[in-house]
Amino acid sequence: MIKTNRKSKKYTYHKSDFFKKSIDINKTVSFRIKLLASFICIAMFLLSVKLYNLQILNQEKYNNRLTNYTQRLLSVTPPRGEMIDSQGNVIIGNSQQINISYFPVKNVKSSAEYDLAYNFSEEFDFEYKSTSRDKKDLYLSIYESSFKTWVEDYEIAQYNYFYSDENLELYESLITDEEMQQYKNNEMDDMDLYYLKLARINDVHFGLIDESLAKMYSVKQSMDFASSSVASNILTDVSNEQMAYLIEHSTDFNGFSVVVDWQRENMYDDLLRGVFGSVSNESVGIPINEADYLLAKGYELNDKIGVSGLEKEYEVLLNGEKTQYSITYDADGMPNFSEMEQGVKGYDLQLTLSADFQIGVQEILNKYLAVADNNSRRLYMDRISVVAMDPVSGDIYALATQVKSDSGEIYSDPVSTYTMAYEAGSIVKGAVVYMGQTEGVIDIGEVIVDQPMKVKSTPEKSSWKNLGSVNDIQALAQSSNVYMMMTAARLGGGKYSYNQPLYLDPNTFDLMRNYFSLFGLGVKTGIDVPNEFVGYVGNSLNTGNVLDFAIGQYDTYTVMQLAQYASVIANDGIKVVPRLVSHAYEASSDEVVFENQVTQLSVADNYESIQRIQMGLLECSYGSYGLCKGVQSPVAQIAAKTGTAEAYKVIEDEFGNTRRVSSPINSTISYAPYDNPEIAIGCLIPNAWNGVSQSNLCLDISQEITELYYEMLR
Repeated sequence: MIKTNRKSKKYTYHKSDFFKKSIDINKTVSFRIKLLASFICIAMFLLSVKLYNLQILNQEKYNNRLTNYTQRLLSVTPPRGEMIDSQGNVIIGNSQQINISYFPVKNVKSSAEYDLAYNFSEEFDFEYKSTSRDKKDLYLSIYESSFKTWVEDYEIAQYNYFYSDENLELYESLITDEEMQQYKNNEMDDMDLYYLKLARINDVHFGLIDESLAKMYSVKQSMDFASSSVASNILTDVSNEQMAYLIEHSTDFNGFSVVVDWQRENMYDDLLRGVFGSVSNESVGIPINEADYLLAKGYELNDKIGVSGLEKEYEVLLNGEKTQYSITYDADGMPNFSEMEQGVKGYDLQLTLSADFQIGVQEILNKYLAVADNNSRRLYMDRISVVAMDPVSGDIYALATQVKSDSGEIYSDPVSTYTMAYEAGSIVKGAVVYMGQTEGVIDIGEVIVDQPMKVKSTPEKSSWKNLGSVNDIQALAQSSNVYMMMTAARLGGGKYSYNQPLYLDPNTFDLMRNYFSLFGLGVKTGIDVPNEFVGYVGNSLNTGNVLDFAIGQYDTYTVMQLAQYASVIANDGIKVVPRLVSHAYEASSDEVVFENQVTQLSVADNYESIQRIQMGLLECSYGSYGLCKGVQSPVAQIAAKTGTAEAYKVIEDEFGNTRRVSSPINSTISYAPYDNPEIAIGCLIPNAWNGVSQSNLCLDISQEITELYYEMLR
């Protein structure tokens, strides 16, 4: 019993101790469970914070994001800004027109679109173009599933003949069995087969396509330009009858609607068409070579956009802000549009030129082109180019090239004033004098004897006559070639002796071109239009070419460069950028949003030399022996310098034989009034005369343009 009691006590003791441990939670729960519980609590807390942040604090932000990701929008381009001349006349504006456009119905099948296109082409009368490529694509589409489905499902029985055994065999013969096997072996892809088929489609295949089908396909092609966010114009500038018919039968033409659109319009017909440039239409859209950049800027593939001239240069100002519509669909899948953001018309551009003055300049050039008619000594004179500008601000008053075609008709080519270059002759001599005096190889007022020069093994070079002793002013007024060639020889470190070798530093060309560039010759002027041309830059290092360069018979220059050159001389050596646009402002407002400020490019700071050049140009116009007297005018003192560059024209006789005939280039730079210049002019006439030397018509032209400026713009 005693042992039993002891054991019992001992057992009871152990049992009690076990239960004490069992009810001590902090000691019995494992460490891992504690860690897991802690992690769950922390995670729940962070999730609660995140949900609070998402649903409470940033609810509007994320709702907007969801809307942007799921919302379908339609963008409509507003009218572009206008271009207004210096007299307040609108030159480039917008004309309103009524179009019929197509926006796809939700989940519309291609076969259904074929039926819409077919019905539309049957009911609406319009002109269409169907090129050979269009017909080839149509022929191939006939054998695609969507076209077949249309023919079958819509019971278009008249086109079942395409699927006769004979015509199916004709289609399948476009690809040989061997080529098909290569395709199956992945040796050719879909595009390879496509281009093979295109190349083999001929008149036999075209003979299966009737006019109604070609007309339908032109509509279908236009419909295919539409996307989930862009409508496509099907017909433009429709009549009131066509508009009324569509509205009355709208249920028969799901997705088609009448819209108000705009087109660019030149209020002065074709005035300066190339300079103002053009705007693409929906079928052309944005230029493919700029697509990545423009898409990133928010353009759509078929947006209207400036593609040339000022339309391109100032696209960012002219294009405006699009109207945004939200797209929803009804139970039938028809789109409904709700305006979300109203568009803003593009900014208006203030031009520096005057339409009336431009027209007047063109008429002057036309008059002088007519001088060449039936004139045996001006047989090949078919072009005159002029640029008139403000020498201080760079404002372009007019830029014109009038061209006479072989048929005798005269047309305008103003773009050539900055994209075509010619040898300009003696007008460069002002820059040569400046160069020589600034480099210290000739002194201010230095006298040089003008007599023939001859470098050994080369032809003799001289002025138009032996002028005798002339200083810098007289050399400009009487156009001394020898004075300029001696200056160039000294500049190159040469020691000239008659009929002896003349060795010049090969870097002389670079030095001369650097000086010429101060005056705008041989470099881009910076005018605010695309595609300005520099001109030809020779790469020869021959001594003779250095001498030719000094008299304007080597490198070539645009007429825009000639006008800038005249402006630098007139503006006391300051070169500014020519500009066609001075500023832009909001439509129907005076608020300026952009200013194309007067930009100074460089300064020819040897003012004493600039003064000598100015006096030389005045002496050319009014001196006893000056060669520019034809520019004299009662309205103002006009300083000028003429140039004649040797040139040749290849002509062909009635028997097909060719020969070269002398056909020099005449040029003139001028500015007025001499004491306070307001207008600078560059003028150039290729093929100015043939045979016996004739007067430089640029003098008369520059005089008349100056007088027109005083009459119309001053």
